[in-house]
Amino acid sequence: MKQTGVLLVVLALLVLSCGSGPQQTESARAQPSSNTARNTGRAVFNPAQVSAEVHRTTMIELRSFIESLNTIIRSEDYSAWTSYLSPSFFTEINSSAFLSRITEELFRRDQIVASNTGKDPRQVKRRVLNNSMDFFYNVVIPSRSNDRLDDITFVSENRVTAYTLDTRGNRLILYDLEKIDNQWKITN
Repeated sequence: MKQTGVLLVVLALLVLSCGSGPQQTESARAQPSSNTARNTGRAVFNPAQVSAEVHRTTMIELRSFIESLNTIIRSEDYSAWTSYLSPSFFTEINSSAFLSRITEELFRRDQIVASNTGKDPRQVKRRVLNNSMDFFYNVVIPSRSNDRLDDITFVSENRVTAYTLDTRGNRLILYDLEKIDNQWKITN
């Protein structure tokens, strides 16, 4: 029974990790339509044409990026963490809709944890997230300080999806990343 409780806690933390909502396997993600690129006259990006060298180099860059990010999260450095976010993602995590949704998910997770540890889930206090700092301290720090990059897929020349493998070998999304002004940023 304790093992099931621990698994539920880990699963709940993954669900709440770093603003990406529920972790998704790659098959659950919709692929962008290539018709838009054709209609604008631009060449359609083909991830299969990314060279092994570009893939390897990007993996090295992103492993370093995630190791640095883990260190920042473990040291609870909110200001440094925000520098790793794209401006649009920072705006999103400060939105009232996002914060309300995450507040509810966090409350449900806390109730599950209470129930699995023999406590009355009705006695759980709701932690209200009012801003990105609350999100960082209540969601990011508990769930994102030891991430590991196992694989990436290219979405475009400057966008990738970063994955980790769970204990069953499933690819779980860590982050959607974009190179902005020659620096990788979290976009989701």
